[in-house]
Amino acid sequence: MLSRIAESLFWMNRYVERAEGMLRMLKINFVTSLDRNESYQYNWSPVLQIFTELNATEIEKIKDDTNAALLYMITEKNNPNSIRSIITKARENARGVQDHITKEVWESINEYYQKVSSKRIEELLESGEQLYTISSLIDQSLYFYGVSEVTMPRGEGWNFMNIGKFIERAIQTADILDIKFLDIEYDLNNPMDIPYWKNLLLSVSGYEYYMKTYHTGLQTQNVLDMIIMNTNFPRSILYSVKKISHIMEKIGHERTDADLQLEKNIGRLRSRIEYSDLESISEIGLHQYLDEIIDDVFSFSNKLSKVYFAYH
Repeated sequence: MLSRIAESLFWMNRYVERAEGMLRMLKINFVTSLDRNESYQYNWSPVLQIFTELNATEIEKIKDDTNAALLYMITEKNNPNSIRSIITKARENARGVQDHITKEVWESINEYYQKVSSKRIEELLESGEQLYTISSLIDQSLYFYGVSEVTMPRGEGWNFMNIGKFIERAIQTADILDIKFLDIEYDLNNPMDIPYWKNLLLSVSGYEYYMKTYHTGLQTQNVLDMIIMNTNFPRSILYSVKKISHIMEKIGHERTDADLQLEKNIGRLRSRIEYSDLESISEIGLHQYLDEIIDDVFSFSNKLSKVYFAYH
């Protein structure tokens, strides 16, 4: 497969995954914002800091205005990190490789682009239909994944699409954990209240699975265990890294030194997470542990680009 095509497929899925992760965070934060009362005034400052490049003065202007914050993060053309901008990039990548994706995949990403670019989305956000709007965009991501799953042939293109998806997912999950545990100063023994952990689990689509798997209530250490190391939870860091590792074994068919080195890189990261436990993470420090994982995933992604996408 040509490098340009592999890179486009990789980034198409990475952008869709990024948009879905952002939308889930926006949905949970929007629901949280509805709990405003005299003693608790939610503001969008932390979310704007994470998902935008606005400076402190610009954030101050809209942090208490839910509509303005959501419009900027979802539909703003001039925000390179808005959902609209991200899906536009995904569509541009898809358009360049139409001969290598199915008609259904192209139509689903095109439909996603048309929807998030439409005036109707802005009207819905401004008219109080924020939750419906965000949920409908999340559904669009799921539709894209469903169509990809049942129509794309399992060849090299499929493999590069999935590497992009799982690299983005591993980074996003580690970032979300880092942000949430910063609130409790990375104290694994901190018994935070139930709504706090429930919101975190909902933001990674893991609340229902957690309640069915861990029968001791919402405990800090169990939440951490599930999101980092649970191999049955599809958004855990370990699940994502194992998927990348498995795919690398399939695409490195020529067994060049560069292929083997990439496999070793992701294999070392996989082993490190597999043999971690809460005690060893606590000794290292959760922030440092997550930081090192994120660095390792970025490093792997950069090396992958040099080996497979170096056509520029």
